[in-house]
Amino acid sequence: MRNWIVAIGLVTAGISGCNTQNAITENKQVAQQPVLSMSDVIPVKKPVTARQKASQQKFLKDNTKRFKSRKMAGKYYVLQAQRNFNEHKLDSATHLFGRAWLMDSTNNDILWGYGKVYGEQKAYDKALFILYLALEKDKTNPQLLTDVATSHLNRFYATSSPDDLLQSKKLLQEAVKINPKQTGAYYKLAINSYYLKEYEHAWEYLHQSISSKKAKADKTFIAALLDKQKDPKGVYTRASVQ
Repeated sequence: MRNWIVAIGLVTAGISGCNTQNAITENKQVAQQPVLSMSDVIPVKKPVTARQKASQQKFLKDNTKRFKSRKMAGKYYVLQAQRNFNEHKLDSATHLFGRAWLMDSTNNDILWGYGKVYGEQKAYDKALFILYLALEKDKTNPQLLTDVATSHLNRFYATSSPDDLLQSKKLLQEAVKINPKQTGAYYKLAINSYYLKEYEHAWEYLHQSISSKKAKADKTFIAALLDKQKDPKGVYTRASVQ
């Protein structure tokens, strides 16, 4: 999953509604999260009729023969699902992850993949449920940590729950500790610090995230940060983001 396109469009959407920044002080209630199970997040239905069972058995047999093993078949369908996800074909990605699950339900990238899809669909409770299952099996993966943190940050935008914001920060800090070159995590830490009103940290993280990619800096976020505090390094000014 390391080769997936990292989606950061959430940042602009969140910053454009800067009233959300007051959520930590204004909204003290923690939203109740639904109780979910694997059947809620893995949309692969068990065959019921004899015809359905025969069809599934044929699928498993044909693909095992084609790819030499069920694990290899599962990897193939994961790769196809990832490609469709990166092309924003979420229905196709979901279908292909389902095929991968039938071939090899032990492949952790399937859980990760479903989590990414649910995140894109703004089904953040489902995204987090299944991403944490993936994280249990791969606890030191900086990109997976960043993706879980991103879903928390997205849910914060939707619900204004301070718990999501704080958990996002914790996971992102873990990610950059494991991999200091995780630039996407630094950028989201900058966003996180902005909402926590820690503007100096926001600037620090922002500069770390764009040290080699200044051209990709998000002007909406920088303008919002400039409203709160001048850039300590003087790299960005109002004129530079207009």
